[in-house]
Amino acid sequence: MPLELQVLANEFMTETIRRLVLALPEDAPTYHPGQYLTLHFGDASYPFSIANPPGDDHLELHIAATPNSRDSDHIEQSLNLEPTAIPVSFPLGDCFLAACPEKPVILVAAATGITQMKCLNDWLHAREFAQAIHLYWGVREPTELYLHNELEALARIDGFTYTPVVSDNIRQWSGRTGLVGDAVTHDIQDLNDYLVFVSGSPGMVYGTLDQFIASGFDAKNMRSDVFSYAPR
Repeated sequence: MPLELQVLANEFMTETIRRLVLALPEDAPTYHPGQYLTLHFGDASYPFSIANPPGDDHLELHIAATPNSRDSDHIEQSLNLEPTAIPVSFPLGDCFLAACPEKPVILVAAATGITQMKCLNDWLHAREFAQAIHLYWGVREPTELYLHNELEALARIDGFTYTPVVSDNIRQWSGRTGLVGDAVTHDIQDLNDYLVFVSGSPGMVYGTLDQFIASGFDAKNMRSDVFSYAPR
């Protein structure tokens, strides 16, 4: 049965990305970093990654408005009503960490999939994870890098590698360009030395997996929720 959570914040981070913060009661279920929840609006439910690791008194979500999407329109219309509480089901998903892995980690995100990867990254650093972490974030346009300054600052402090990659409108961007999977295979000599987490659409995740396999990668070293909800 969904749990009714109080809304602490419902605000726009950019013109198209909303930050939703929900209060966690003391008796709320526990969750692992990397898991997600569903928001219930009427008879419909919508999944969103949890952006903050366990230990806080709230859950943070980043919700992007998607053009020409009935689901996105319904979500935006529901949130524009400024609800004081929202029914939520969680924890969900099996792409998570319950303990620090024994090998270094590569985190690959597309668009707002960065929320799941940031959650994993923050949790690992809070536990003083001694292995290397490489965070790759692929977007279409530079304006979609809504956490860019924050991640750059965190990378300098925490010592992980952060690589944003832009595929379109590259004239407005001086950093890495192309597909995020290409950046990973260019930088990492042997992907099998790493545990890889990927967050994005099914097409993006399977495209990245196939690209990695072509370079000698063993698929058992990749984790993604896509493998459960959109198996091929």
